[in-house]
Amino acid sequence: MTVTTLRFASGLWLVSGAAMLSLAGCGKAAPSQPGIRSKAEATAAPNACGVLTETVAKKYLGAAAVLKQDAHPNPRVSLCQYASDRGAISVLSGPWEMVDSKTGQDTPVAGLGDEAHLGPIGLFVRKGDHGLSIDVITASGEFWGKAADDVTARNHAAEQKVAPDLIAND
Repeated sequence: MTVTTLRFASGLWLVSGAAMLSLAGCGKAAPSQPGIRSKAEATAAPNACGVLTETVAKKYLGAAAVLKQDAHPNPRVSLCQYASDRGAISVLSGPWEMVDSKTGQDTPVAGLGDEAHLGPIGLFVRKGDHGLSIDVITASGEFWGKAADDVTARNHAAEQKVAPDLIAND
């Protein structure tokens, strides 16, 4: 994969990640009464960079993996991204109802968390009330026709391969 293609692919993710982050801020918690925990307080999710650690990133992306993004758009949602010349791994962590993004093209994935599904924009895993959106971009030189289908299949396989390490940190 050329650097330009990686930048383009990462840019696509950043655009979709920005859209997901803007949606993540939409759910406002109602003010709680003293001594009563709101739903927002009850579902505080682990920090995405505590889930996607440098060790996990380097395991899949090699020693050159570097932290590209550690974002906290609101108190309930966080985003972490590592990248290298091998590709990029991005994780969005937050309450399941804010992270889950089902489409009509999703397929269930058995054996990951309490619930998981794979769709056009990545792998979504629920563990209790928490959710992870996992997006892996693997290096590739072309992105159309059969080559695009092969890259998408490879990315989905990589997402499922990385997921158990991330869930272990959740």
